[in-house]
Amino acid sequence: MAESGMMYNLYLIGHFVLAVAWLGAAIYLDFTFLSGFGKATTEEKKSMIAKMRSLSDRTEMVASFFLPLLGVLMLIDRTFWLKVGIMHGKITVALIAIGLYHASRGVLRKIESALDSGDPIESLQKKYVACRMIVLVFLVVTVGMIVAYKGGVISTIFLLKSWLT
Repeated sequence: MAESGMMYNLYLIGHFVLAVAWLGAAIYLDFTFLSGFGKATTEEKKSMIAKMRSLSDRTEMVASFFLPLLGVLMLIDRTFWLKVGIMHGKITVALIAIGLYHASRGVLRKIESALDSGDPIESLQKKYVACRMIVLVFLVVTVGMIVAYKGGVISTIFLLKSWLT
């Protein structure tokens, strides 16, 4: 049983680190897009999209794959979470966020194609911002659901502190 507890703790830490990485990258990329894309030249927009996709590939894409995987491993290890109603909501919101994240990547590719062909991008730009903002809100909501359920305590932080001291 001790080994199972250790594995669960590793899954929990991995889940937490990936969630923080995704949330941090999402905030940074959304800020970058909103603050500079509208006033950039076409070439600057292309460059900005390439940089955003590169960072997203290394952070958000990895997180959107491994977060659910680690979540499933945690549920297999601690099946009691399936009896906690808020967990069903968290899983649903998280899966919607993942789907919208991938949809926003598709819209970004369409923006890139439109820039290459000289087509208008205003509607695509609005769609991209809407998708990204909803993803960001859903990510914050999933974190908030867990924090609210645990009474403001994030057990992963206490676990990490206990390992480091």
